[in-house]
Amino acid sequence: MFAIVRVPRCYQGMDLPRIAKCEIFAASWSALQVQGQPWRGGESPRVDGGDLLILHRCTSWRHLSFCVETYPEWITPSTAPTVQHKMGHFGVVDYVVFGGMVVCSAIVGLVMGATKRSSASQFLTGNGDISTIPVALSMLAGFLSSITLMGQPAEVYLYGAQQWLFGFATFLLIPIVGYYMVPFFREKNYFSAYQYFGERYNRKFQLLASVLFTIQMVLYLALVLYAPALALHEVTGVNTLVVVTVMYFFCLLYTVLGGVKAVIWTDSFQVIVIFVSLVVILVKGTFDIGGVKVIWERIDQANRTNFFNFDTDPTERYTTWSSFIGSGFLHMSTYGGNQLQIQRYLSVRSNKEARKMLWINSIGWTLVELMCVYAGLLIFAEYFNCDPLTSHRIQHADQIFPYYVIDKLHMYSGLPGLFISGIFSAGLSTVSTGVNSLAAIWFAELEGTTFRKNLTESQGGVVVKVLALMFGVLSYALVFAVPYMGSLVPLAVSLSSIFAGSILGIFLLGTMFPQSNTWGATVGLLSSVSFVSWICMGNSAANKQGLIVHPPLPLSTDSCPNEIITPAKLVQDEYAFYLFRISYAWYCMIAIFITVVMGLLFSYISKKMCVWRMPFTKPAEETNNPNDPTYNNLLLNEKELKIITDRKMVS
Repeated sequence: MFAIVRVPRCYQGMDLPRIAKCEIFAASWSALQVQGQPWRGGESPRVDGGDLLILHRCTSWRHLSFCVETYPEWITPSTAPTVQHKMGHFGVVDYVVFGGMVVCSAIVGLVMGATKRSSASQFLTGNGDISTIPVALSMLAGFLSSITLMGQPAEVYLYGAQQWLFGFATFLLIPIVGYYMVPFFREKNYFSAYQYFGERYNRKFQLLASVLFTIQMVLYLALVLYAPALALHEVTGVNTLVVVTVMYFFCLLYTVLGGVKAVIWTDSFQVIVIFVSLVVILVKGTFDIGGVKVIWERIDQANRTNFFNFDTDPTERYTTWSSFIGSGFLHMSTYGGNQLQIQRYLSVRSNKEARKMLWINSIGWTLVELMCVYAGLLIFAEYFNCDPLTSHRIQHADQIFPYYVIDKLHMYSGLPGLFISGIFSAGLSTVSTGVNSLAAIWFAELEGTTFRKNLTESQGGVVVKVLALMFGVLSYALVFAVPYMGSLVPLAVSLSSIFAGSILGIFLLGTMFPQSNTWGATVGLLSSVSFVSWICMGNSAANKQGLIVHPPLPLSTDSCPNEIITPAKLVQDEYAFYLFRISYAWYCMIAIFITVVMGLLFSYISKKMCVWRMPFTKPAEETNNPNDPTYNNLLLNEKELKIITDRKMVS
């Protein structure tokens, strides 16, 4: 037997601790001077953190404190595996498939976006003349990210099948979004969804909302392209940041040059790649394991047929209520208050086509979610008695899907390449859509300025391209911080909940409650963002301290050959503050509720108290007519308004 050992990061130029009666070979490092020759004691070689060793014929492990991964066969120095052999094979055919996807994406985007696109309107909305099907697929691609494809199967693998309801929750949004919000935004014909805030409240509040959305989006874009780069690194050893750099270059190339038409048609192509890759992998994996019956028997034996959990405790990681209702609010904030999707509503010809687009999107999203759930169950059934996470074959649960494809399906040439293509397609589509939407928002922020007024149509087109490039580079820079952010799915949902939920709350406050004013909207928005951010940061800190534990369902290593298993240390969560333990699936609903309640409360207070004009208000003399639709934007109550009006009459 032999084991591959990764030296902990804390070891920098230190002597290797003596390991009794072990033969050691260098796998991939530069410090060890006895490469290819066994080391049986004596002077300890020098090692650095991250170096790999191969331990062979060990009879004692008493001083070994490393993370160990073992293999069920004997080896010699000539057959010592490399990192790539450890993870599987990524052959020439796989590189061709993956490279073909990237090149085809760029070609499709540039060709389909190569029509006249000189104006900002053509760049951002395609002049509202794009066919329904590609726009619907683009809408699906906008949030069908690599985080979904990698993180969702991992969550199912650990916690069971309760997430199958996530997709069906999208149907909750169709009546509200399709028949209320879509006609509203199409009638206004805004470049930016947040231009409504400038009309309903004022320009400074619009700017505040735009800044918050930008923070959320650039962080999210960094996440969604880092995830597939990490997957490719796991199967090829290629440096993650090199991969991200190349992918960003191709993505920004067709996004900046082709505009929204390039983004939409490229998204459509990439959604097809995603579906094909998932279907092929799941079908082949099912046949290889022995059919659906075998999968069901194994997940049933391990208590993973937990499709329903009606527990009302909001601290449970997943329940039927959080999976359906909580995610329903998240989807509503995504499709009802997010610039990415609102921009798609303006790209089709009519409200009817926009509603049809929502139906297609909901069906597609549900299918993808169900396939991701099935993937998690399939992977669990495959590693039924030898969990790669517990046995340290992988370091994070998010790596389980790529590991499965390379470990079990690498013998089928092109299949690993197809899988990586699907993962990258999801990431590229989200980045291109997000960059385009950020350009739209900030071009709208220039409205009314001298700079914007002096722009010709062609100059406006150049400005939005520069904005798109700028935000693309910014999100790329933030990729370097992603490794320190934590697990992908909870992090992505938390980001969306903090900002998208609060923004949707402001839309509902402004459109459904005419008594709301700028003071109330400002307090509501900032209160919501601050409170949910506080919960998220508290949850993250408590998790790192071991105060919050969501123990996974049982994982077995009974069939792992002579593994050295480090059991997880579970700490009770009685000491964590209750609000920090709330499941991330509820964050969006909490954000919406706080925004609306605090907005109404402070709108009422501001009209009853003598609160003079603040920076976020319109001048009173501009809105002193009660029949003016912006009358309720005042921080001043009626008594103060009368005093100001009387002073004007006297003067």
